[in-house]
Amino acid sequence: MNRRHRSIILALLICGLKLCCPASGQCATPAKTTILLLNRISLTDLHANAGPFLRAKIRESALGLITTNTAGTRSAGNTHATLGAGSPALSDRPGGLALNSNEKWMDTPAGLLYQQLTGDPSFPAGKVIIPRLPEAVRLNFSAVRTSIPCLLGQVLQENHRTTAVLGNSDLAPTEEDPYYTYARFAPWLAADERGLVSFGEVGVDTLQRTNGLLPWTTNYSYLAAKYREYRENADLIVVELGDFARLDALSAYLYDRQISAEKQNLFTRLDSFLHTLWPLVDWEAETVFLLTPTPTMTNLKQGAYLTPCLVWGKNFSSGLLSSPTTRRPGLVANVDLTPTVLHLFNLTTPGWATGRPMNTGFAGKLTALLSIEMKINATSYFRRKVLPVFLNGAAFLLPVIILGAGVLRKLAGRLWANYRAYLQFFTLLISTLPLALHLASQPPLTSPVTFVFLTGGIAIFSTLSSWALVKRRKITPLVFLLPLVLFTLLTTADLLSGATLIKNSVLGYDPMLGARYYGIGNELAGLFLGSMLGILIGLQQLNATPSLSSRAIWLFLTAMAILAAPRIGANFGAGLTALAMALTLWAAQRQSSTYPSRQLPVLFLILTFFIATLLSFDFIVGGPDLQSHFGLLLENFQTRGVTALGEIIFRKLQVNVRLLSTRWTLLFLSGLLSFTVTAFCAPIPRSPFFTVALIGGLVGLVCNDSGLVFSALFFYPLATTGLLSLLGVDAARNSRS
Repeated sequence: MNRRHRSIILALLICGLKLCCPASGQCATPAKTTILLLNRISLTDLHANAGPFLRAKIRESALGLITTNTAGTRSAGNTHATLGAGSPALSDRPGGLALNSNEKWMDTPAGLLYQQLTGDPSFPAGKVIIPRLPEAVRLNFSAVRTSIPCLLGQVLQENHRTTAVLGNSDLAPTEEDPYYTYARFAPWLAADERGLVSFGEVGVDTLQRTNGLLPWTTNYSYLAAKYREYRENADLIVVELGDFARLDALSAYLYDRQISAEKQNLFTRLDSFLHTLWPLVDWEAETVFLLTPTPTMTNLKQGAYLTPCLVWGKNFSSGLLSSPTTRRPGLVANVDLTPTVLHLFNLTTPGWATGRPMNTGFAGKLTALLSIEMKINATSYFRRKVLPVFLNGAAFLLPVIILGAGVLRKLAGRLWANYRAYLQFFTLLISTLPLALHLASQPPLTSPVTFVFLTGGIAIFSTLSSWALVKRRKITPLVFLLPLVLFTLLTTADLLSGATLIKNSVLGYDPMLGARYYGIGNELAGLFLGSMLGILIGLQQLNATPSLSSRAIWLFLTAMAILAAPRIGANFGAGLTALAMALTLWAAQRQSSTYPSRQLPVLFLILTFFIATLLSFDFIVGGPDLQSHFGLLLENFQTRGVTALGEIIFRKLQVNVRLLSTRWTLLFLSGLLSFTVTAFCAPIPRSPFFTVALIGGLVGLVCNDSGLVFSALFFYPLATTGLLSLLGVDAARNSRS
């Protein structure tokens, strides 16, 4: 055997070893991922107009609703930048400006423009460029929030994964007016930190002239050919299918029948393209996403911000999507896309990304998802309509009742004796409103009139029942506390059983806003702790139990555990407030020498146990899938240092400053002043609960990102309890005498 033959055999052996041995991690066929961006459609559009091929594939998909929150408005540029950053982000001001390297912008070749802006001497031949990425980078660095634009593409390219982009959403791609007509958003999901995509085609060649309603439409034949070509080298391919965005941009100038007919036509064309693309995918190793980054113009006006997201392929089975970010079946966050794609490539997600990988752990089909969307949209709508009325009404009524009670007490005599009962009844009625609003949100909401009647019916029934127990059966005025007791018990049971009622409540959080998806929000947390304290104040005024203060410490510690636990309340700020209330009460007891000093070590051990349990859930037991907001903060602090903590503080301040000009400020001031005035008219200041209330309101204001919301609703049940105590304490005394 000569040297030439030996060389050939050796080369073959080396190739065989490389093919057979995947130990290096480079031997196995790399997983490819395709992201199809179908902008400006709704889940209803998908359900009503999907072609036969897509409809069949929907039944095989993992599907869900995806949020569209950004660091600013829900513009197409911001929503796509958020998808690629893995955290709420902003794009550059044009938003959709991306160019092939051989295209001209402002009479300058894009490749040359890139060289001028970056100082990079190499010409980016064959690449796609985001020329104004440095502007976006600056916009995303602030004291409140830091996001990394194009984080997904950067991590992939750092790990030797190539990216490609195809298509655009251009409206009128003419050379006469290129600046305002370019709408090319796919590169935000594939570019690196320099604004470069490995290769792609986003120019006019991806479009074709038509004689139809849309003068320009996607050239699906060209996209399919380019997709086949790019699959040879690209690991991530992002395809922008812009026809629906073009139609949505023109929808204001068209009749509904024209829009409906054109949507059906576009879905038919999309169906044909998907039928061509599907056989090209290796479904054993690849994943395909079909999602809508930006809602339609109509849905934006209506406040319906959720859009469809479908996934097929590796690690995904048919059913409803979820993620540790939302912990809700059928709902994922747009910030989850970057961690999901990186997870598919077995890459670590940087700490800058706030999302978590998506998963499928819930059974359900498109009809179930439509039902989920309808409920979320309805709750969000009624929250926007009802909550301002409640806030304005409560802020107005509390001082009016106090003023009326003060005038009647001054006049005394027959007027006070005759009209005090009416004030008691009306105060009891408004004290039941949070419970009524909470319960009225649970059935399927249809119209504002139905909701108002249901809320009023629950409130009046609760009030009349309590009133009847007091007046007709001569039961102690302790019954006046029943609305607070029922609300506290109901909220506790709901939290321990999965917070189903909270998720559907107009007093709960709105998942479309993206501030919270699980646990208990600041609205109900404030009402929960305020109601609990209001019950204790009422009990003490009636001398129900002499050892109430001592036992209340353990009650607040239990509330802390419920509110702060990652699997239950997941509200660390509210948990801290409950802890502060317990410590304040303990300090007051110690000062009055009524609290046994031997229980101090026990109290310390209990507090240590609670904190250790919380940390264990966050870092040991739960892991990333069950981490609370506090756990995520600590994780972020480990990776990003003091910057993460500073952003949290500044963001909380920013939110509360923004809330100062809203109705929440009026309710906060009204509740605080009403409680203080009634407390000094009744013997409440002599109780340690008065100090506990002030400390709780202050700590809740400081420790929560929407602290003003927390404290406003925290003082509401305290104000009503103070009024009932003021109006009913004489009755209780008279009945005993």
